[in-house]
Amino acid sequence: MTNIEWTHVEPCPPETMEPSLADFAVTSTEKLRFGDTDRNGHITNSVFAVCCQNARMEVLCDPRLVPLPTNTHFVIAKLILEFLREMHWPGVVEVGTRVERIGRSSATLVQALFVAQRCVARAQSVVVLMERTSRRSVALPDDTAAALRELTRPRHEASRAAIWRATR
Repeated sequence: MTNIEWTHVEPCPPETMEPSLADFAVTSTEKLRFGDTDRNGHITNSVFAVCCQNARMEVLCDPRLVPLPTNTHFVIAKLILEFLREMHWPGVVEVGTRVERIGRSSATLVQALFVAQRCVARAQSVVVLMERTSRRSVALPDDTAAALRELTRPRHEASRAAIWRATR
């Protein structure tokens, strides 16, 4: 049996507190489309998950933010999505993403979706680093884990190294 060491990071605001974009390390923007609406004129629930996925992949697939070994990629193992408010077309949604916990071969990300600066949903996902050929999880290399650690802090607390990597 392998002992797993978890990296402790400060959690997002408690569920009783509404998060703000300033609580997240990375933000991205998604345009809401008319085709995303349901019969009631609301943005469908699946679009909330797609917004989270797009923002998550913007972070995990950007080698300037998170370097990965050759022939590996992150796969999602778990997604928890909490719907707080409706979204409507037309509009845009801003997605905040940060790393909450780092494991041996995985990371837990927390996200929040915002419309007009109001939180409309919160999400938590677990992603696992996988080797493409064997389809098995692999341990996070030191540089990958260090880069993920840089994404545990809100943007206003980000280190110079993370900012420098993201702007190279």
